[in-house]
Amino acid sequence: MAAKAIILAASLLAIAPAVAAAFWPERSADSPTRAVQISGPIIGFTQSHSRIQVRLTPAGTEAEREARSQLVVTDAEGDQFAIPLKRGQTWASAELPHNLADAASLEITVR
Repeated sequence: MAAKAIILAASLLAIAPAVAAAFWPERSADSPTRAVQISGPIIGFTQSHSRIQVRLTPAGTEAEREARSQLVVTDAEGDQFAIPLKRGQTWASAELPHNLADAASLEITVR
């Protein structure tokens, strides 16, 4: 009886990736592939369509908390979009304007 349960569990684990792949949504054409240069105390960056989310490293000192006032997104042409940061904020999310959302490359900087 235990052997049948083990075989059933192993079978389910073997087909799980195939089932997940069949139902996983495909990458949307609305989500551009772009080069992103990150500078500053940033842990990670995600994008979905024209929305970005940036995770920041927690500030270690009071001076660091005070120094971080905005997240600046810049494209290759120099167009900028600033996302204001509150003191001690560890993530920022915003909808990019069309010119930055469609840009081939972005630079994200904490100031």
